[in-house]
Amino acid sequence: MYASKSAPPTGFRPLPEPSVSWRAEDVEEARRVTLLRDMSFREDEAAALPSLQASLKQMRYDRIKIEEEQRHVGAMIPSLAKKVNTNAERVSQLRERARELRTALRYLEKQMDEAHARSLQIRSAWPNRMHPDVPIGPESESRVVAVCDARSPACRSTSLPTTLLPCTTHAFDASFTSKLQVDPRRDHLGLAQSMSHGGVDMAAGITTTGPSWPYLLGTISMLEHALCQYALHVATRHGFIPVSVPDVIKTDVAERCGFRPRDEVAAQTYFVDTKRSITTHDTSACDDAMATLCLAGTAEIPLAALVAKQTFSHRHTQPNLGGDVASMHLPIRLTALGHAFRAEAGARGADTRGLYRIHQFSKVEMFVVSDAEQSDAMLESLRHVQEDIVNGLGLLYRVVDMSSEELGASAYRKYDIEAWMPGRGAWGEICSASNCTEYQARRLAIKYRDAETGRNTYAHTLNATAAAIPRLLVALIETYSSSNLVLPVALRPFWIGGPSDTRVEWIEPASVAASAPASSGERASPLQQCGTSHPRASFHTSARRNVSAFTRAKEQLHSLAVRTGADPAPLLISFVILHEITAIVPIFVLAALLAVLGAGDAMLEWVNTLLNAMMPSENARLYEWIARGRRMATRVCRRFDTLLRGKEGTPMAAAWFTSLTASYVLVKLLLPVRIALSLALSPVTARTLIMPWWRRFRRT
Repeated sequence: MYASKSAPPTGFRPLPEPSVSWRAEDVEEARRVTLLRDMSFREDEAAALPSLQASLKQMRYDRIKIEEEQRHVGAMIPSLAKKVNTNAERVSQLRERARELRTALRYLEKQMDEAHARSLQIRSAWPNRMHPDVPIGPESESRVVAVCDARSPACRSTSLPTTLLPCTTHAFDASFTSKLQVDPRRDHLGLAQSMSHGGVDMAAGITTTGPSWPYLLGTISMLEHALCQYALHVATRHGFIPVSVPDVIKTDVAERCGFRPRDEVAAQTYFVDTKRSITTHDTSACDDAMATLCLAGTAEIPLAALVAKQTFSHRHTQPNLGGDVASMHLPIRLTALGHAFRAEAGARGADTRGLYRIHQFSKVEMFVVSDAEQSDAMLESLRHVQEDIVNGLGLLYRVVDMSSEELGASAYRKYDIEAWMPGRGAWGEICSASNCTEYQARRLAIKYRDAETGRNTYAHTLNATAAAIPRLLVALIETYSSSNLVLPVALRPFWIGGPSDTRVEWIEPASVAASAPASSGERASPLQQCGTSHPRASFHTSARRNVSAFTRAKEQLHSLAVRTGADPAPLLISFVILHEITAIVPIFVLAALLAVLGAGDAMLEWVNTLLNAMMPSENARLYEWIARGRRMATRVCRRFDTLLRGKEGTPMAAAWFTSLTASYVLVKLLLPVRIALSLALSPVTARTLIMPWWRRFRRT
């Protein structure tokens, strides 16, 4: 591979020195979260930190002394040189001393840089902190929080067991997974080979590259493209901006994102050697010092680099439109289709048969930049988007809150979505979502300007898989297909063979009614309903939850708060205030306008004309009713006598009352406009006026 060298574009700035949140005093906490992740902790490096910090402190003190002496010597030399009877030897000594101080300062600063870099290197190797609710222990201690069966009824078991959620995966497998049907005949490789219009060729991949580099042929390749387009469609419908990213990245960027092996044996990165030509016969591994480029393990890395070195504005009501990155504001939602390259396929005892774990695969990734207050809610939002995608594919899946030993270096908390694969007889991860808090932002200088303090603050980053294509291929083929390719109708609009392609049989996923999560002491079905039916002409995959109106309203309020960047309570308070303001102010403004224009007088004259045309007896009754109305109007209008141009009890008071009544009716007719206006202005009002007071109230 050849790499052309050219000057960087105008405005390019290299990545700054990475920052870490760990301090030298945090050794015990760093050791705890590292060991809980089942990662190695370098005790020798941690033991060296106190001496490094002490030497840095002493060197800073020495630098101050040298700089003070430099200023003193620098001031003496010119003053002595101006004197007539100056001792030349004394001036020469001072100049020599100035040179010695400059040399000493350069040497001291070099030592300080080395000590600081060493301290930073030690602390950068420590993983991110962990959410307090993360289950502690191996994968079997991960917590199953929801299960959904969106499969077609023909693929379901006749009876499904119940379990209490949430529970550990170990308990879940004992009570639920053991009852699921396992059918080795539904192995995805065997089914793919039996298809007449498509297949998976593993042997050709060995000839071309090596093991676990498969070829996808015919309808299986078409299914890959359909899944990519379907996942991108759902992600963009949820407000994510599509991005096309490079697959080759700088090794430094990957390391700053925390993409490193869990141990020194299972290296997971393919490095790009740009120093050798194709005619070189040396097959030895390239020098790590030269391996400045590598293949991206996930599109998350180039997406994170896209927003690196940026300081964003904080929370706007208008969505990002996908233009210049620098003009975007939080929260930022990006999605990309990229190729993921994993050199460690088969490491750590993983199942390597077929497509389940391969070296290169297509993957649709979602990436979010948020503030610290919204990152937990953003993780739940990403999980809901993932469930929306999987529901449309009609799979049986479970949502797992992953245990500490399954967290990567950057993850603060992580959810996995695992689909049931009957041919493998096991659950297989098809999606994951992680909250990395400020771990990546500190290393990539991703900041935002806090609206309250005006200070630049490190943002939080999150990532989630929208579609890991090989895993979805395995799940779909083993769930639905036989000798023919059977697919859910959600993929039909994205099938490049056209909707009338006879090589594919389309099936409707099940419509699943929702059930509330099991509370303590209650038995509930594990099918925490997330599914939905998919009409043939619709792409819509949102879950239809059979819950109370209050719960739905609460979920919608929470979703609106996540989208607009305002807390739910201030958002609701802002809406109520604006709704009342848009009612009270227009009533009196319209009443005054109608009174000035004489609309009240015109209405009274019209009423009098009608009265004169009626029978006298009826007139008497109506006149008596009008008189009572005038007296009532007088009492009401007495408070607004400054707006009246007559004495109390005159027709002018009745005219004002008539104008007030007419304005009230008009404002009521404008109720939809008032609601829309209140909804539009609520986020801005909540962020600028209500939230500062709300936070002060909560702190007190």
